[in-house]
Amino acid sequence: MSFSPADIAYFIEVARQGHVGRAAEAVGVTQPAVSKAIRRLEATVGVHLLERGAHGARLTAAGQLFLEAARRFDTGHAELVRSAADLQAQHSGLLRVGLTNAASDGPVVRVLAEMVRHRPGLRLTVVIGKSDALNDAVAKAELDVAVVPSYPGISFSCDQRALTDEVVRVAARADHPLARHAALTLAHLADCAWVMPSRQSAARRLVTQVFEQARVPEPRVTLEVDYMSDAALGLMASTDLLGLVPASVLRTWHGRVEALALPALEFRRTLVLLTRPGAAWSPLMATFRDQLVGDRVQASATAARQPPR
Repeated sequence: MSFSPADIAYFIEVARQGHVGRAAEAVGVTQPAVSKAIRRLEATVGVHLLERGAHGARLTAAGQLFLEAARRFDTGHAELVRSAADLQAQHSGLLRVGLTNAASDGPVVRVLAEMVRHRPGLRLTVVIGKSDALNDAVAKAELDVAVVPSYPGISFSCDQRALTDEVVRVAARADHPLARHAALTLAHLADCAWVMPSRQSAARRLVTQVFEQARVPEPRVTLEVDYMSDAALGLMASTDLLGLVPASVLRTWHGRVEALALPALEFRRTLVLLTRPGAAWSPLMATFRDQLVGDRVQASATAARQPPR
């Protein structure tokens, strides 16, 4: 029993669109071509996969089961094609990377820049998104790798490789009134406005939990952001907004945005590399991983040589 990758792709699109005509338009073929593909699949499998009606097509119970296997087949075939292309040109090809924050001086940007300089044929796709969404994209083989922060108690479905740890602290502009407090408590922050990620984010859930346990009203969020960008930090530097800022970012904004002395709001997070479980590592993926690990070692050695501020 064998299946055509094209037939499988057409079937998945019909299931997505709920309509043969719209599926044909989406994949760029004629409606009869899609109908023939579905009939070939049904003949091979021996059961009806779709129920066709005046308002479209919907999956049968057997079609629902077959769809799960079809998606795995489609993902595996796409990966096989990419692997073959990588083998044909070790220094060319496409690398699809997911990031939660494309900091200009971050390790991922440094590594990608190094790869571009030494691999003229390299093509990159960089997607900025939230950790959960990037994890899903890697799991579906829509991305090859993703670099995301992982907080205590948070897990991902993809394989993880720890890259580096860092502390996230509550911070404010350098001359914020709270910076003069000798013994800050959560109660001092009760009336403050915050820059925060969405309620679904791990960082915000941790902060909310700390406030709840201390019986202090949860932070009042004035600015909601996907990640702590330069724009958000610029607003913090010129207003009384508070925010959670990684130590690596605070070093860049030293003198403008500073950590507040409040141990209750210090969290340790781990930067991790996500890959699809069981995925074949292309040469580009392996190079990206190895150079990220090398950058971490070099950055640690440099930090150890620098005197504390």
